[in-house]
Amino acid sequence: MSFARRKTHASSVMGIDASTRSIAFCVMSGDSVIKYGEIDFDGASVSERILDAKRKVHALADQFNVSYIAIESAVMVRSPGVAIKMAYVFGAIMGELLEAGSEVVEVAPVTWQSYIGNKVLTKEEKALIRKDNPGKSKSWYTSKSREFRKQRTMNFFNSRYGLSIESDNVSDAFGLAYYASNHLTEL
Repeated sequence: MSFARRKTHASSVMGIDASTRSIAFCVMSGDSVIKYGEIDFDGASVSERILDAKRKVHALADQFNVSYIAIESAVMVRSPGVAIKMAYVFGAIMGELLEAGSEVVEVAPVTWQSYIGNKVLTKEEKALIRKDNPGKSKSWYTSKSREFRKQRTMNFFNSRYGLSIESDNVSDAFGLAYYASNHLTEL
C-alpha cells in the first residue's frame, strides 16, 4: 500500500519568509523565477506593522495571483512576547493570502532546507567552526552555525540562477518556492 502524496496542480507558486518587520517572497513557474524581493512593514508598533502588512500582502497577492503559496512555519521563539507578535503578523498575512483564494501551506525550515541539500550541520562542520573560532559562547556557535546554513542557501540559489541575493530572508523565500514548485506541485 502506498501513501504517496498527490501533487497539487499550480501554474505558479510563491514562497514566503515572513517576520514581524518584513515579508520576503519568490514567485516561480516551474523552474523559472518570475519575481522576488523583500517588502518592509512600516510602523513604530506591531499594531501599525500589522495594518501595513495587511495592505502590502493584499497588493502582493493581487499582483501575482498565484494559486499555491508555501510559507515558512514559525520556529521556536524564546520570548513569549515575540511569539505573540509573530502570530498577529502571520495572521494578517495568512488572512490576506487566503482571501485572495490561494492555497497556503506551511513548510518547516528543515524540510525545504534538506530538500535543497542544506541539511543540519554535521559534527565535523560544527567542530570546524569551533576550531576556527575558539573560546566563544554556546549561543555564539549556534548563531554562527545558523549563519553558515543561511549562506549555504544563498550560495545555492545565486549559483543555480546566476543571481546576487544578499538577503537570507529572500533566499529562504526562494527555498520555499523551489520546494513548492519541484516537490509539492506540478504544472
